Amino acid sequence: MTDTVPVGPPIIEVRNLKVGASERTILDDVTLDVFDRQVTAVIGPSGSGKTTFIRTLNRMVETTPGLRVEGSIRYQGQDIHDPRVNPVLLRQRIGMVFQRPAVFPMSIYNNVVFGLRLNGTDPSEFDRIVGHSLERAGLLKELQGNLDRPAFELSGGQQQRLCIARALAVKPRVLLMDEPTGSLDPISTQRVEETVEELRREIAIVIVTHSIAQAARVSDRTAYFYQGRLVEVAPTEVLFERPTQKLTEEYITGRFG
Repeated sequence: MTDTVPVGPPIIEVRNLKVGASERTILDDVTLDVFDRQVTAVIGPSGSGKTTFIRTLNRMVETTPGLRVEGSIRYQGQDIHDPRVNPVLLRQRIGMVFQRPAVFPMSIYNNVVFGLRLNGTDPSEFDRIVGHSLERAGLLKELQGNLDRPAFELSGGQQQRLCIARALAVKPRVLLMDEPTGSLDPISTQRVEETVEELRREIAIVIVTHSIAQAARVSDRTAYFYQGRLVEVAPTEVLFERPTQKLTEEYITGRFG
């Protein structure tokens, strides 16, 4: 990716975010912006708070009992914790794809329309949306129109792209991806990365990855987390070639720890 400069206001603004459980601090004073039509990679060692961070962006963190959240997160200028914000609707606008493909025990077609049925979309629109979503996820040609097959018959990489298509069907503005290729083979990983490259022209993407090489390949900006704190964030090329923090340099050069 080129050294891009954010254009326009951020689509998500995180300010002084703190997340904790009992006596443990998971995230500490994180401030970060996410920009539209850009890929933001979140990197760092295990236990640095990467997954917790992206789960706060659409209030998925609330599904984990005992966590307390402080600070501000604004989506398109609105506080996502405002009592008037419906978290279900928020998660349609800010979708999520998990590390392991979470396909439902139903057909490919019914997986894609699952969210459409929940939000009351006109069924006459289903075929068009399914086709468009599968095409955007880079899966339509591979399926050759056979959408009545059980989703579990797909390969792991295809299942992951089906999950992406399902998230895209409800028209998110932001897509959160938590280690989306962590359990995939290199060929499937490449296809998911190609999908990310296509989607970044339309929406904002935040991707958690343990792979520095993947962050370099797919992202416009990279944020390095360590022990719950945001150490550094910069355009990816700048962060990898000229990091300003010693902790960042040690991690990306393999001298960490």
